[in-house]
Amino acid sequence: MDRVRLLPIQLPPASSISGNNGTAKGKISFVRRLALGFIILAGLGLLYVPAYHSAQGQFSGLGETPSPMGSVGGTHFVASLGCPSFMLIVIMILAQLHGWGYNTSRDVCSYIHPENTTAILNPTTICNEVPYLLIVVCSAVPNLGARIAIRNTWGNKSNLDTQYESPVKVAFLLGQSDNDTLNSYVIDESHLYNDIIQESFHDTYNNLTLKSVMLLKWATMYCDKLTYLMKTDDDMFVNVPALVKALKGRPKSTGTLIGSLICNARPITDPKNKWYTPKYMYSERTYPNYLSGTGYVMSFDVAQRLYKAALSTPVLHLEDVYITGVCAKRAGLRPTNQYGFSYIPRKLETCALRDVITAHKVNATTMQIIWSKLNEPMETACASANHSATDKKSATVSRLGRHIGYFLLKSRILSSRCA
Repeated sequence: MDRVRLLPIQLPPASSISGNNGTAKGKISFVRRLALGFIILAGLGLLYVPAYHSAQGQFSGLGETPSPMGSVGGTHFVASLGCPSFMLIVIMILAQLHGWGYNTSRDVCSYIHPENTTAILNPTTICNEVPYLLIVVCSAVPNLGARIAIRNTWGNKSNLDTQYESPVKVAFLLGQSDNDTLNSYVIDESHLYNDIIQESFHDTYNNLTLKSVMLLKWATMYCDKLTYLMKTDDDMFVNVPALVKALKGRPKSTGTLIGSLICNARPITDPKNKWYTPKYMYSERTYPNYLSGTGYVMSFDVAQRLYKAALSTPVLHLEDVYITGVCAKRAGLRPTNQYGFSYIPRKLETCALRDVITAHKVNATTMQIIWSKLNEPMETACASANHSATDKKSATVSRLGRHIGYFLLKSRILSSRCA
């Protein structure tokens, strides 16, 4: 219960106080003030509830569920106390998501303009030769070094054009910066490489969903004959040979939505957390199963269905949850786990890297190291790795024996959770 802080009471002169009667009056005055304080707090609570639900009413029927679960960050504290205080109400109001307050429109069409061409930079020639696989790297305007590193390694154009029977193309998707100088550098970069798609939205973390929907829009508009579309980030190493091999091995190309599957994740309600989700943006207890946004692949028919679903689904700022979870569920699609995809940083062991499809948190220097290792002769690289593994075997065998039961149990639990 909140304490009411009372102001000092101006007491009457001592001559006007008559013994116990004055004391009684003082007590009555105190009780009245205390009661008044509680009445004020209760009144604030009563005013808060309809005001909040009125603000939420505009979103009813737009999301996966028609009625949001309470307010923004801090709602669970109110539920436990039963009587919200003024301080908690202030916290709840301030804990809106930056850029996506509860009065902000979440209508995707008002940002994407599906009927119009919105790209500022539009390298349509990328799809003149119909790609088997188009990899679109979501990058930020200042991240020139990361884009150059990709162009020099796994996204090297000459290498991609000659290594595969089926064409593989790489493009970079950017929004706009507040810095006009950086935007002008991007124009120069586009003239030099002709691989940049730039859209007219503010390129921030909380706008990643808009970026991903723009990706679907651009691909379905300009590359309508491609077989597969991949979304990834500019801090990812993509093992293109391993990815193409995995895709060629699939029984059919349609209905594909694969990556690193995340199951039963719960929205984070701490406003200080990077992945904070206000309950006015998502009201369910758990997210639908979704694929890590670090890298996922879809067939073209799935890209079309996801784009169509997004146009009628209110924005959720977590793009992977939104695209491969919420929109996939609305479109009747099921994301599936694919061996080789991971959102966890990889060890730089050559033989192990040959089997992976994605590696996360890779800077420009590490990008070049991985690329060099993967281009070493397999016999030399794996012989070195096997020798190192033999040296460690005796030290790890007993530890493995002790923990094998735990790992088997853990894998069963994870498997059942993701079923």
